[in-house]
Amino acid sequence: MRVRVAPLLVCVAALLLPGCQRIADVSGTVRVDGKPAKGLVVVFDPQATDAPRGVATTEGDGRYTVRRLGPGAKSGVPLGTYAVKVMADADNPASPKVPASYASGSVLSFEVKGGGNVFDIDISNK
Repeated sequence: MRVRVAPLLVCVAALLLPGCQRIADVSGTVRVDGKPAKGLVVVFDPQATDAPRGVATTEGDGRYTVRRLGPGAKSGVPLGTYAVKVMADADNPASPKVPASYASGSVLSFEVKGGGNVFDIDISNK
């Protein structure tokens, strides 16, 4: 009987080596006071210190798709738990107002799991 160990070692090594993390897509819609919010920045700060931060900007319909920071700025972020921040885009004066607590990351958190992840965010200024 012949056992093929090499593919198993490659899989184990991919999970243990830095930069070989499992990546999942994250998207959603941001609404402020019930309306889709254009021009907001959504930041996913990882709890894991070796994981890259994810960032997105909301489109006209409030939708966003997270891209991880770093070389190539590819879509998705590593699996794990993230503090989520939402703030006005400093370069866009037309961005909706967002309470300061959303920019601190103390209000929202999200666990990214395998596959596609949808994280809709509803913000109230009242």
